[in-house]
Amino acid sequence: MHQYLEIGNKIFIPMYNLLIGIGAILGFLYLEKEIKKFKVDFRTDRNIYLSLIVSIGLGFVGAKLFELLYHGYELSFHTFFTGGITFMGGFTMGAICFLITNALFKTSNQLAFNLLIPFIIITHFFGRIGCFLAGCCYGKPTGLMFGVIYPDSSLPSLHLGCNTHLHPTQLYEALFLLLLFVVVVKMNRLELRTPVYLISYGFFRFFIEFLRGDDRGQLLTDILTPSQLLSIIFLLIGLLIKCRQR
Repeated sequence: MHQYLEIGNKIFIPMYNLLIGIGAILGFLYLEKEIKKFKVDFRTDRNIYLSLIVSIGLGFVGAKLFELLYHGYELSFHTFFTGGITFMGGFTMGAICFLITNALFKTSNQLAFNLLIPFIIITHFFGRIGCFLAGCCYGKPTGLMFGVIYPDSSLPSLHLGCNTHLHPTQLYEALFLLLLFVVVVKMNRLELRTPVYLISYGFFRFFIEFLRGDDRGQLLTDILTPSQLLSIIFLLIGLLIKCRQR
C-alpha cells in the first residue's frame, strides 16, 4: 500500500487524489475524441463541458454529504473537509446536476449522457486503483489465494486485524470497470451506453457490497447498505431507459 507519493522537500501527494486526477484527464481526452468522432457541433460541445464542470463540483459535494449521511455524522465544516467520499453519492448528485444543467442549456441529455459514460468509467477505474493504494474500500477476510494483507498501520489492519487476508474489492471493481468500458464502447451503439452502464454497474455494485469489509453505513433499512439501495435505483432507471428505446 502506498498512500502518498513523495516529490521532494517533504511534499507528499495522496495517491488517491493523484490517480483520480489522472483518470479525469484521460477521461476528458477520451470525451474530446468521442465528440470529434460523432461530429458534435460546437455549441453542444461547449454546453456538455460546462455541464460536466458544474456537475463535478456539485458531485464532490454529494459524495461528501452522502458519506456523512449514511454514517450518521454531524454535518460541520470539520467533518465535511476531513471525512471520506463515496462514488455512489457523488455520481447521483453529479448526474442530477448534469441533467438539470443540460436542460437549462437545451442540450440533448440522451446525447450528453451517452457521450459522458466512458469518462465516468475511466475516472472511476483509476479511482478504484487509488482506493487500493490508500487502503480504503477494502474487503472482508478471505481464505482465497489472492487475498491481500495490508500494513499494520493501515485502516484495514486496524479494523480487521493484522496479517489478515482480505478481498481486494477495489481491484475486483477496477477489473469490472475495465471490462465494462470495452462492452460499453466497443460492443454497443451510442444510444445504449447509458442503460447498459446503469444496469451493469448497478448489478455489480449490489453484489460486491456483500464482500466489502469497511463500514457500509445505514440508510432507511439495515437489511441493505445505502449503496445497494442506490444500485437498485440505477438498475430500475437503466431498465426504464432500455424499455423506452424499444
